[in-house]
Amino acid sequence: MLCKKFNLLILSLIAFFVFSCTVDPIIDTSGTKPFIKIIEPDEVHPFDLVTIYGENLGEISDSAYILLDSLYSIPSKYCLKWNNSLIQFYAPKNLFKSLIRVVSSADTSNALTFNYFPYPKIDFVRVESGTFFMGSNKGLGYEQPVHEVVLTKSFYISKYEITQKQWNALFDFNESPFIGENLPVSNVTWFQAILFCNKLSRLMGYDTCYIIIDTNLVVWDTLANGFRLPTEAEWEYACRAGSRDGFAGNGNPLDMGWFDVNSGMKPHPVGEKLPNDWGIYDMHGNVWEWCWDWFDPFYYDKSPTINPRGPSTGKVHVVRGGCWQRGTTFGRCSSRQFPEDQYLNFGFRIVRNAN
Repeated sequence: MLCKKFNLLILSLIAFFVFSCTVDPIIDTSGTKPFIKIIEPDEVHPFDLVTIYGENLGEISDSAYILLDSLYSIPSKYCLKWNNSLIQFYAPKNLFKSLIRVVSSADTSNALTFNYFPYPKIDFVRVESGTFFMGSNKGLGYEQPVHEVVLTKSFYISKYEITQKQWNALFDFNESPFIGENLPVSNVTWFQAILFCNKLSRLMGYDTCYIIIDTNLVVWDTLANGFRLPTEAEWEYACRAGSRDGFAGNGNPLDMGWFDVNSGMKPHPVGEKLPNDWGIYDMHGNVWEWCWDWFDPFYYDKSPTINPRGPSTGKVHVVRGGCWQRGTTFGRCSSRQFPEDQYLNFGFRIVRNAN
């Protein structure tokens, strides 16, 4: 009898041991520790709206904040939304990829990777190399003569004019007379546009295109792979998008851009008008756009056929595309102008070599 009881005891111990090793223990999930589940969007740039989804995130309080890489904190009162399951805030400037946590009432959540990029997000359109006829026999004297231009290198051009949101991601000043994150940045000098290109190139790991001696002497390294201003020829080629008419797209300037007759005498957010046939917006109207070239009214008489880059010296640089304050004739594909005394309506877009 004693032996039988001993055997039963041994079997019970074996059964208990097997059960305890194969069945997960019950975990108490009723606690209040914050828990981050997901962050959207996957790729975040300065001033993007970031959303954290989770559990037990708490409420807005003096002791609640976002912690980025244990170095940078965003108090809950500066967030757009903060409740138990959702937090929304604008991504800060000058931050690099890091971990993100939620701290609520001294309890710290799990950490997720915060995929942050310290440069602005800019959409580009690839423009293939090709040949076109530059200028117009119907325009002013310095739009003549019409001449063949061959661009041997493809390039990327920004889909929209550079916006104030993109500008603010790189600089601590914005002198645009009309403020709005999706409005084109304006009141920008040619040299400031050059600085934007170099700074963006460095942030994204590209070679800078411009060697700056001083504000009046900038050398273009044509072999660099970074961002730069378009040449006049590249600008007009991209603007025309295969068109031989005064205006690209459907040919109606008021469908393609903002001018004095339809703008309400103010600039408008980029991308509200029709694009040209290559998907590029606002090359007609809205704000003038800087080009690399010096302005020479007689340059077309001596311009090289292949990859013209403008005169080697000059007093002012070319602007293209017209603006919201001027008539449609200034926004024609071939219209070339030079700055006067003020820069209030001057903005820009950027390009980068594709090969």
